[in-house]
Amino acid sequence: MTNSKIASKIIATLFMSSLFFFFSTLSSHASEKAEFTKEELQQQKDNFIKLGIDDETAEELVQKVANGELLDAQKETEVAKHEDDLTIDTDLEEKYIEFDDGSRIQLSIEEEDVEPLIVPYDYATGTVKNNSCTSGSGYRNCNVTARYNDGIWNIRFNAKVSSVQGGYDSITSISKQAVDAVLYSVTEKKFKILKSKETSSAAAKAEYTNQFTHKLGLYTVSRSLTLYAQKDKTFARLNYY
Repeated sequence: MTNSKIASKIIATLFMSSLFFFFSTLSSHASEKAEFTKEELQQQKDNFIKLGIDDETAEELVQKVANGELLDAQKETEVAKHEDDLTIDTDLEEKYIEFDDGSRIQLSIEEEDVEPLIVPYDYATGTVKNNSCTSGSGYRNCNVTARYNDGIWNIRFNAKVSSVQGGYDSITSISKQAVDAVLYSVTEKKFKILKSKETSSAAAKAEYTNQFTHKLGLYTVSRSLTLYAQKDKTFARLNYY
């Protein structure tokens, strides 16, 4: 057998081996493709319905999330269009902001037999719950819960906030950070007090940052729930860093 024939046979063998490896790998990857369970999809739908979204729209929103699409309630550009609506005062217990695709953001103020302290601010899409307060001559110390919830990401943490009449507010501690996200995996990136005490030009600030990765690996985004204390008021907002 000539050298050229031997070389041809070797090349042919290598080519067939490469094809076998390629299709075997392709088949393996296809069989390992991640999929959502029926339970996960139903839980996501239930979360939407709890926000007052009707069954048909909730089903459509679930499919959008499952396909890797951001809902309008998750998009900074869409949220900004509702800037004037995304505030709430103590005369209103809860409020819903609805977007063109049917997705929603819920704002609420919850009290526990204490004087209302909290007002959400700006197009923060965040809420703060006043858990308990103690007060004395010229000061007030409160335990609060900052929360953002659009049915997809339910983000929250607790904080202790101190306000001084005629003085500067402060955030003295933060704790119990948590995220519920059915169709996403979550990686905590930051949970800290960025500025413990208010100044004449800036609020006291604490921040909880998470990285959200679509469970099918379609994309990854980061969102920060930020708590502010300034001028005897406490408010929260979702930041798009």
